[in-house]
Amino acid sequence: MEDGWRHLRFLLLYSPRWLFLYPGAFLMLVGAAAGAWLLPGPRTIAGVTFDVHTLIYAAMSALVGFQAITFAVFTKVFAISEGLLPEDPRLSKAFRWITLEVGLIVGATSMLIGIVGSVYALGSWGKHAFGPLDPAHTLRTVIPAVTCLTLGCQIMFSSFFLSVLGLRRR
Repeated sequence: MEDGWRHLRFLLLYSPRWLFLYPGAFLMLVGAAAGAWLLPGPRTIAGVTFDVHTLIYAAMSALVGFQAITFAVFTKVFAISEGLLPEDPRLSKAFRWITLEVGLIVGATSMLIGIVGSVYALGSWGKHAFGPLDPAHTLRTVIPAVTCLTLGCQIMFSSFFLSVLGLRRR
């Protein structure tokens, strides 16, 4: 049993695509698709209604998927810089245009979208004299706004970390 676990651990650690990238891409795509599907309003399939509660899980899935994808990239860059894996021409080519500055701009843009959504939600609440709101309606604005804020932070932090990992390569 112990040898089996050691072998599986070895295979997973030396294959960031299967450990992080593919599951992360799947989670992110499913979360984004489910979120887009639920954004206009509740949906019913076979008598089961999916609403803002499912939208929260969709947002979480997209965020965890993004985090897994960044772990795949971090792992690959680290393994290459430590000589554990050979240089990847596709990764080197991608890093010519995916820079710290690009990551900061994309992250800031995502955060700006989240701030705009948050201000809109706050304005809607103000129209109701800051009293009770219909959560099913309000959360359709708040959940995507918070997701964009969180994703923007993650993109910016990931960009800085990739730049740190890339210092040795330069």
